[in-house]
Amino acid sequence: MDTLDEPRGAVQSEADNPQVQMLQDTWLLTLFAVLLATALPWFVSSFDVDFASASWRLLLLGIVYVGISAVANRGPAVSASRRRILIGLHSIAIVVLGLLWQRSGSLQNPVFLLAFVLPLIGAATLSRWQPYVSAALAVLVVSVVAIGEVPELRWHVGGLQNIARWIVGSLRGEALGGIHAAFPGFYAPVGYDVVLLEVFAILMFACASAAESLGNVLERLFEHLRSARTETANAQDLWTTLVQQLPTPALLVDAESLQVVLTSTSLAAFHSPDATLIGQGMLDAIRFSYPERVQQLVAGEGGVAKGVVVKTADGLRLVDVRVQHVHYEGRRLALTLLEDTTLGFALAAALDTDERAALVIDTAGRIVATNKLARVLFPEIEVGSDADRILSRTDGTQRWWEPGVIGRRRVHFTLASHSYVAACTAVSMPGENEGLYVVTLTLLLPAAAGVDRLAGAPR
Repeated sequence: MDTLDEPRGAVQSEADNPQVQMLQDTWLLTLFAVLLATALPWFVSSFDVDFASASWRLLLLGIVYVGISAVANRGPAVSASRRRILIGLHSIAIVVLGLLWQRSGSLQNPVFLLAFVLPLIGAATLSRWQPYVSAALAVLVVSVVAIGEVPELRWHVGGLQNIARWIVGSLRGEALGGIHAAFPGFYAPVGYDVVLLEVFAILMFACASAAESLGNVLERLFEHLRSARTETANAQDLWTTLVQQLPTPALLVDAESLQVVLTSTSLAAFHSPDATLIGQGMLDAIRFSYPERVQQLVAGEGGVAKGVVVKTADGLRLVDVRVQHVHYEGRRLALTLLEDTTLGFALAAALDTDERAALVIDTAGRIVATNKLARVLFPEIEVGSDADRILSRTDGTQRWWEPGVIGRRRVHFTLASHSYVAACTAVSMPGENEGLYVVTLTLLLPAAAGVDRLAGAPR
């Protein structure tokens, strides 16, 4: 992910940059850790801490933390100047932490020095070298405080310049409240203090190296996370575009509330052009004649509801409703497709009202479509069944419905003591030599019946 360091990328926001949050969290954890490390021993044991003076330093540390949070969350991007401000505040916090250690026992409380490890981890979010700079600053602050309190250590640094001597004198004198011993009468040899400072320095730089490695690992992880988020956003945009550009009218609906989330542009035929369906209830936006069937599919496991009537401004439309559930960001969504079958229903109705039995057969000899009268003549007929098996009792010839080269032919046969004439017509498919065969069966009336019909006809 993006980091505060410009060479590693620009930060978009705190929510998009976990490293910004990591910097604040480490200082917040440091603040609570030193608060407990100072107050708890002072309250429950004989550890004598100048709590009033330590409280002011703790308050100052909290103010610096608030400043870090304010600068980090100030805008959508962290510029170079804001990064420098964060580095400055981070360094000030380390100095304040050292002064707090001075009022919390200093050399008599060496375990307190472990609190300096947390800022080193947070420094890894600022830049690659900031953990080492923070470690050097921590060692310098702790050394100056120790030198100001132990006269023997001042002898070892007799070559200090005037400024360093003034700093040591300030820490030794009344400028910072004087020296306060946590354990009165406690004395440690100067060798102990030197070893303590040496071990602390080694520990700080070791932690700085570990913090840099951790920062590099986190940087790679955040980069993968950023790439994954970018790909997810692109996939979401692609998915949204696909739903909107579907040729079939479609709605993306929340399965729990039935609220419309997204619609396709082809859905405009089912509602007013001025209406906005997003955010409305699906059953209010689309007027189904039987909404209970659709609601059951959306709220249930999905499926298909055939022959559902939709009331539109142009009249009634017959649709097949197909519902497929998808999960996105913890939400259960239902992709609802409205397949318009009005034209097919109208053509089927027209065929059913025809006085002739009609069948459509493909080149493989399978039944593709039939009308009502054909289903009466052949009760066992079904879409997809073998035409040879269905029509075998009409004529002994195999595949007699094929009209041959001329594309049309007539065949006479007897079925259940009635004579029929079958008109077979080949319909070519666009771009193909093969196509479909349309067979119509017309009942041939006897001659006397024909005369009687003509005699009874109105003049």
